[in-house]
Amino acid sequence: MLLSVLVLIAACSGLEGNENGGPDPVIPVDPVADGGVLILCEGVYNAGNSTLSYYSPTEKKVENSVFRRVNGIPLGDTGQSISIFDDRVYITVENSGVIWALDEKTLKVKGRLTGTAANHIINPRYIHKVYKDKAYVTDLFSHYINIFNPQTMEYKGSISVEGISQNGYSSTEEMVQYDKYVFVNCWSYSKKILVIDSEKDQLVNTIELDSWQPKSMVIDDLGHLWVITDGGYKMNGECFGDNIPHLYRIDALSQRIELDLPLGTDQSNVQLALSGNKEMLYILNNDLYRMKVTDEAFPTEPFIKAPVSNGKRDFLYGLGINPVNDEVYVADAIDYCQSGVVYRYNAQGQLLDQFRVGIIPNHFAFCKKTDAEIGDDTTEELEDDPALVSKVFEYMPAPGIMVNGYTIVGDFIWDGATMQEACDRALKHFRKKYMVSLGAQGGYIVAGFDHNVINSQGDYDLVIKGNPFNYQSEPGIIWVMKDENGDGLPNDTWYELKGSEYGTENEMLNYAITYYKPTAPEQDIEWTDNQGGSGIVPYMKTWNQHPSYWQDWVPTERDAQGRECHTYYGSRLKDMHTYQNGYSDEPPYPWGYADNMGSDYFVNNKFHASMAMGYYKISNAVTADGQPANLDYINFVKVQTAQTGYTPNLGEISTEVYGIWDYHMK
Repeated sequence: MLLSVLVLIAACSGLEGNENGGPDPVIPVDPVADGGVLILCEGVYNAGNSTLSYYSPTEKKVENSVFRRVNGIPLGDTGQSISIFDDRVYITVENSGVIWALDEKTLKVKGRLTGTAANHIINPRYIHKVYKDKAYVTDLFSHYINIFNPQTMEYKGSISVEGISQNGYSSTEEMVQYDKYVFVNCWSYSKKILVIDSEKDQLVNTIELDSWQPKSMVIDDLGHLWVITDGGYKMNGECFGDNIPHLYRIDALSQRIELDLPLGTDQSNVQLALSGNKEMLYILNNDLYRMKVTDEAFPTEPFIKAPVSNGKRDFLYGLGINPVNDEVYVADAIDYCQSGVVYRYNAQGQLLDQFRVGIIPNHFAFCKKTDAEIGDDTTEELEDDPALVSKVFEYMPAPGIMVNGYTIVGDFIWDGATMQEACDRALKHFRKKYMVSLGAQGGYIVAGFDHNVINSQGDYDLVIKGNPFNYQSEPGIIWVMKDENGDGLPNDTWYELKGSEYGTENEMLNYAITYYKPTAPEQDIEWTDNQGGSGIVPYMKTWNQHPSYWQDWVPTERDAQGRECHTYYGSRLKDMHTYQNGYSDEPPYPWGYADNMGSDYFVNNKFHASMAMGYYKISNAVTADGQPANLDYINFVKVQTAQTGYTPNLGEISTEVYGIWDYHMK
């Protein structure tokens, strides 16, 4: 038996020998382009034949063994995972105990971190960036999640998870983050999801499942943690568990299991992925399935069936979804010995291409994901949406953690940007349904339509997408304007759309808040208001490492003490949030506000409430003295953050907008 295994390894090794024992000659590789795809191929365990391939979707061209060709050295034994952030490609090579850092464009080695007696790295598995100079790496055998600086590749410490060891494995695996908490699945012989406090670098909780071996995890746009198990398949001749994969949905905030779906098939290689907007879940389980993150049942039919080659059904092994266009990449390992095949499908499930790569292709990384997400000119724009606002006239966010260089949506607005550049970037976000944060109280955006939006006299006229939850609503007041003078500019009268709190003690009209520009990096931003109140917008490095949450394009004046500042005017809603034991609760108001999970999100079957679409009526527009405005149509909309509070874990209350549409044309 041992001889057979050795023969198989030798036959499958595919190593490119160098008779002199030195480095291979460097063979040029075309620079990696935005939108290109990197494919990590595991290779045969103990054969040292892991490889990296590069694929250009625009040219339908694949280049194999690019790591070795560029650097003149082999990648190593058993390539486990690949990720891209901050212009670098990070690859863990499990059996070699090494983490590589490559230049994203050239694929040249920029650094490496190797397991030694001085650290706890044994068989590295997956990498998660916490912030720019701190990342976690999980391990198959180590009793620790290890910490390193991805910029310098210096080992920085570890987090003990010793209590999870089973059958010789410690097996911390994939990682996803919600707020400051990093969720880690424990695969080999385990049922646990670990919860790590990334501020303290400590294990603070565990979530125990009923099914064995959680294999893959993602977090969707609604704060749901999705986990798929393989059910405890056969390992080393031992069979345990029921061998049935389960799909779990867990509320990431409360860390409670909400849904448990047994999948009814015995399949060890299960994987999850999300669409670019995180609203669609993809499940690899023999075939590829797709479901909305709001669905309560598993699909009855596959989205893509595994291809059939030479009369035999292929075994799909790897899965990747391009976040820009939702193209689907699935890998076929064939017999785990020869070069694998990658199939590329469009978002509708139609085959676009197939090509050969290295042995056992598994993981995909999409180059310049961040730039594509923020709508750079290098990425393809979505088709024009006639129902969407056609222009952003002002983007005036108040200070906040999601504006300058926010780590989740990318470097949204760069230092030194002008108002016009900020407005153009905000409109690109709307066209892709990506986040635009308005910052703290008073921050606003003004957008206009290229047509009249008719007042239907009691029905819904406007649609505004946000990202509210029942436990985290960040209400924004909506204002509308009619182009009365016909000049195409928002320079006429603003009318507030009254919500449930208008005219009650919970809403204050004629409110003004002044923010003071910080004088040094990483400072909290102070504010005062016209009611004698004061407070701060906190600087929170865990969320955003940009040195200042003040926007360069926001104009400033000086107060009596000579401090640079800016004042925002509008209305204010009473703060309703609470914070206890590390958790915040920001309940919604009943109706009438953007990014607020009130009844506006549940009024019509035309859209899914869970897709965060709220519906609003022009007939609710009121004049400054509270009388009906009686507008026959409107042309401009302003959304403005309406609360001043913050919580230590989530930062300031800040309304988020993903787009504004004419309901009648949507």
